[in-house]
Formats: sequence, structure tokens, C-alpha cells
Amino acid sequence: MSEVSQRPQVLIVGAGPVGLVLACELLRAGVDVEIISKSKRESPHSRATILWPRILELLDRVGVAAELVEGGHYFDQMNYYSDKRMIGLIRFDRLRGVGYPFAITIPQWRTEAILESHTVSLGGTIRYDHTFVGGTLSPDGVACDIALPDGRVERREFAWVVGADGYNSTVREAFGFGFAGRAMRTRLAITDAEIVGETTSSEAAYYLTRTGNMVLAPLGDGVFRVGASVPDGFEGDSVDRAFFERLLRERVPGDRRLGDMRFSGVFSAHVRSADTYSRERVFLVGDAAHAMSPSGAQGLNTGIQDAVNLGWKLAGVATGRYRGRLLSTYDEERRPAVNEVAELSTRLARIGLYSQRSQTIVRDTAYRIGTATRVLENVLAPKLGQIDTHYGRRPRRRGLVVGERLPLGWRPTNTAPVLALDRYTVLLWPGLEYRFGRWTAFTEALRRDVDTVEITDLGGRPPGALLPKLGKRAVALLVRPDGHLGALLSLEGGPSAHHVHALKRLIAHHTVETAEKAEPDPATV
Repeated sequence: MSEVSQRPQVLIVGAGPVGLVLACELLRAGVDVEIISKSKRESPHSRATILWPRILELLDRVGVAAELVEGGHYFDQMNYYSDKRMIGLIRFDRLRGVGYPFAITIPQWRTEAILESHTVSLGGTIRYDHTFVGGTLSPDGVACDIALPDGRVERREFAWVVGADGYNSTVREAFGFGFAGRAMRTRLAITDAEIVGETTSSEAAYYLTRTGNMVLAPLGDGVFRVGASVPDGFEGDSVDRAFFERLLRERVPGDRRLGDMRFSGVFSAHVRSADTYSRERVFLVGDAAHAMSPSGAQGLNTGIQDAVNLGWKLAGVATGRYRGRLLSTYDEERRPAVNEVAELSTRLARIGLYSQRSQTIVRDTAYRIGTATRVLENVLAPKLGQIDTHYGRRPRRRGLVVGERLPLGWRPTNTAPVLALDRYTVLLWPGLEYRFGRWTAFTEALRRDVDTVEITDLGGRPPGALLPKLGKRAVALLVRPDGHLGALLSLEGGPSAHHVHALKRLIAHHTVETAEKAEPDPATV
């Protein structure tokens, strides 16, 4: 083993979509990153296929959403059937205040290729055939043992290590994270295949029966992701055309036959979670941190949310913009959010496998009534689309609540405020009593004295989809780089020296602004 050598600040173990999104976040901020992967993925299998609306928003922030949308297949409706009769639907194109009111299906290998290209364009390099084999934590860093392609093991020092290495994470095991949970009782079979006579539309569908369920999701070019619960009593580890066509006849209306099959397989789903997502200088993201039911296709999307949440925080701490204590909020925020998604996925899986007639009657009636009243859509569309991700207490009232996702983006526009990529954004809402002179002095004072935020005066710019959330009273919104509301400050009575002081103190709490810099200058207002 060679001597310890100094290496980049952050080691990312794993070059799947989650690890690459994290790498892009760090590289764009100027953080020195090393990405290693045990092997180069060249599988034709689709694996995860759906990217939901909130994830497309975050990938727009990363800089790859447009290319992913172009390379994927658009869909905006989910249909539900019971015993071959339609019982409900959810439309995503009616979501409001959403940058992407639709989802896309796209093979995971294509997502990875687009993210890898973007990573390289940012100056990153993925070192394939490099394997993480162990590590040791110290107060100042992490010493990592990495097996090189020639078989040698080299010890390298990093400031932080992130395990993005999947369900069987070696990083999680090496640093003693727990990973409790269970395997789901029902096994699942999947294939990507043409369906004879079918054209890929903008709708996906779940087909529920008392003997099992099936899902058909369009991938484009006449190809569908076909998934099914494996019938009780089936003991095989492989499935063929006859297996899927039998289930299509039993569970799906019409006479459907498969054309070309790209691949097929059987797997057991797990519901598990690490006991913590961070331990000192080591973090877990994606499948290394959690596993959930595939119902609702939430796994990859949840991992990308992990990567963005950790990415802006780690980038800020690594570059000296934010205090180190910010990193503790990664586990505090993401674990409860992931648990909510996992509970939803488990509930959907359980409901989809009801076998008693009394259960299916209640379920089907609820779907029909929920569809007719749009309650089903209003509840499920934001959850499936991960639009309702919240980092704080769930709101019990309408209006702005700290921790919620705001309906804003990072792409320049003339119709709404634009969020900063690498720093907090302050949005100043003057309420209904806007006095231009006083607010001009107020914003100028903040811009002059605080360089860690972007400041936008909503009295002078359209608030876009944020408008319905803004009330009559003047407020200052401190918006995090990931688009969630970090803090809310009342400016009742109009801007004053007191408000400048309070806002500077609030900003200082979230950044590395010094206490002296946060003191107000009454002469500036």
C-alpha cells in the first residue's frame, strides 16, 4: 500500500445518476471532486425510468433538464384500472406553479450518459475500475483505501466522502451505518418491450386485480416498461414472453401481445433506511441511504433530491461560504422527507395488492369519487411529483411556511424572480403599501453590506406564481439555493433600520457573515 497522498476535497463513490448530480453541484461551485466507480455501466436495462416534475426542476438547476426532456418520453397522466375497468386518473399537467407540469420516462443509462457528459464539461473526471475498500475517519478528514485497476490499493485523504454506491454500499458498511428494514413479500417482474398494435402515448397505467397488479409505462418508439407482481407459487428466477403475455391477458383489458423484448428479470423489493445519513465527514445518498417500494417510481427521484440538498450545503461549506454546522441539517431534513415518500410507496403497493373483495370495493369507490372530485389528483399529484417536499413542520394554514418549496426557478425570466444558484436569495415583498423611495434605500443598503445573497425587490418585479402566497403585509423571504424557504421576516410598518439589522442578523445566522458586518447603519435607511 502506498503512502498517504493529498487528494481532492470530496470523494464520491458511485457514478450513477445520484452521484453525478452531486458531482455537478460541487464542480459548478468550484469544489475539487474525485468520482470513482467500480465498473462502467453499459447495461441496456432501463432500471429507473421516470423523472417527476420536481426532479426536472432540480435538474434544470443542474443544467441538464432540457436535454433529458428531449431524450425522454413525455407523459402527464396516470390511469388506474381494477379488474380491467378504469376507476381513476391523475393528471400532472394541471399542477400550478410548477416549472415542468409533466413527467418523463427515460432509460437510466441515457440519464447517466447525459449527466456524465455534463460532469465532464464542468471539469470532472470519473475514474472507472476504481473500488472503495475501506476508510478511517479523523477530525480533519477521511483516509480512504481505493483499489486501482492494476490491483494496487492506494490510501488517499479527503475532507469528505459521499457514498452514492447503491443498495450494497461499501461506504455504508465501512463506516458502520445501520441499514434496518425488510424485504417486501411480493416479488416483481419487469421487462422493456414493444406491445403489438400499441402506440406510446402520454399516459401510464396501473392495472389492479385480486391476483396481482401490472403497470405499463410508455418509453417512446412503441416500447413500454412492463412491470408485474409475481403470482404466488411462482418459484423461478427468470421470466419469459409467455409469462408476461399470460399476465397481460389476466390483468390488462384487450388482447395484448409483446413484440421485441429488450430484457427481463425478477427481483425482490426492500424497504430499508440507514440509521443516519451522515456520520461526521461521511454522507450517504440515494440507494445507499434508503430503499423503498417501486410503487410510484420514487426511488431515483428521492436520491436526486438527496444529492441537491447535500450538494449546495457541502459546496458552501467547502468553499467557506457557509458554516460547517449546516451539514448537520442534511440528515435532519432528508431522512424525514424520505420516510414520507417511502411510506407513500409502501401504502400504494399495499393498496395495489388488495385481494379481498371488501377491500377492492372500498378502494375502487374511493378512486372513482376521488377522481370525480379531483381530490385524488390534488392529493397524489404533488406527492408523486415530489412537489410537496417540505423541510420543516407541515403547514396547517395557507400562506408561506418555512421549509416549503417555492414556485420559483433558476432560469432567467421576465415573469418571476430568479433564484441564485450558489447563494441565498432575499425576496422583498412590500405588501399593498409600496413606497418606492423607502424601499430603494432599503435594498441598496442590503446590497452594499451583504454579499452572500441575491436581493430582488418584488415591488419592482413580477412575483410570478409566488403571488398567491404573498399576503397584504410586507415581508422579506430568505430563499435557500435549492428553492426552499429558509426564513421569513415581517417588515410590518415598512422598511426601517430595525429591519435592516434583523435581516442582516438572519442572513448571518445562515452564512459566514460576521457579527460586525451584520450590525445596522441607521444612516443608510
